[in-house]
Amino acid sequence: MKSHLKLYRIPQHTDAWHEFRLNGIGGSEVSTVLNISFDTAARLYHEKIGNIPHREFDNMNMFMGRYLEEHIATLHKYYDGTEEGLIENYKNGTIVRENRAINAYVVNPNYPWLFGSLDRLINIKGGVNLITGEALKEEAVLEIKNMGMWASKAWDDGIPIYHLIQVHVYMIILETDYSEIAMLVDGNRLVVEKVQRDEELVKRILSISRQWWYDRVIPAKDAIKIRDECDAQGNIGESEKYEAIIQRLEPDPDYSEAYKDFMSDSFVKEREFVDGTMELYSLAKKYEIMKKVKNEVDKTQALIKNTFIKFLKDNGAESVSFDSLGSVNWTDRKGSASRTFGCKIKEKPSEDIIKEEFAKIDQNCY
Repeated sequence: MKSHLKLYRIPQHTDAWHEFRLNGIGGSEVSTVLNISFDTAARLYHEKIGNIPHREFDNMNMFMGRYLEEHIATLHKYYDGTEEGLIENYKNGTIVRENRAINAYVVNPNYPWLFGSLDRLINIKGGVNLITGEALKEEAVLEIKNMGMWASKAWDDGIPIYHLIQVHVYMIILETDYSEIAMLVDGNRLVVEKVQRDEELVKRILSISRQWWYDRVIPAKDAIKIRDECDAQGNIGESEKYEAIIQRLEPDPDYSEAYKDFMSDSFVKEREFVDGTMELYSLAKKYEIMKKVKNEVDKTQALIKNTFIKFLKDNGAESVSFDSLGSVNWTDRKGSASRTFGCKIKEKPSEDIIKEEFAKIDQNCY
């Protein structure tokens, strides 16, 4: 690890731990800032500025993830890029590469608004970039995950973007260009995903997260401090002025369920109704159109899916092969809970094309 990086060893769930997390964006939080996670940027914003308490929650999945982390990290030491190699190496007691725990938050002074809580680092000794086959010149990020079979289905078409962002944040902080995600799937299969640093994604992460922190969170922190001083002095007028600044800096609504939950948690009814504007009425009309469009999209997608299922049933097969172009798969075994449909073709529309097609629908809503 490079000498200019700073390590902060703070016991979890202590006052110091909570205070530290208020002073930056964690690797698992950046996808929320980019509006591509299951959480909402609005709640994260109010947590970071200290307007609401930081959430603390735990469940059996999270507990088992921590419990099995050492076990998965140990298995990773025998992994040479293949399942067969892992088994043979383990039988022979042959460790092909090492990894180590950090047990600290890592901060890079060049990107002080970000912090990383890394699971492990793959050591240089014996370490190999499994994409290029070259020996590691510096330690690489190792993210460890434990998941059930159904959760793993989200990875069928590649690494979910929020996990990709997480390891990229860690690569940014450590100034490295390679990482791996080691997953124990359904308790009986080790899957290792390899990630090469994507400079375009790095630029996007740095640009958006920096702007979110310095143009939104920092000004809001300043406004909260003055607001609270005004409250203590009984200066209600000035307090309301800075409260308005805090609300103005709040991230815009997003499409997540987490945003609706956050609004429900913070909603206080003060009156029965409020007069709407024509702009809001236009949004209401757009909502109705989008609802109908979604119904048509869902029906078309279901029809395509059922067409493939019938074709496979008629031919007594589980997969339609398009050779090097990919496949479409349907699994429905009697007596099994496994019933899955997967489209794994290589030729997929780019994000720009999707946005372009959606814009055509969007423009016709007014």
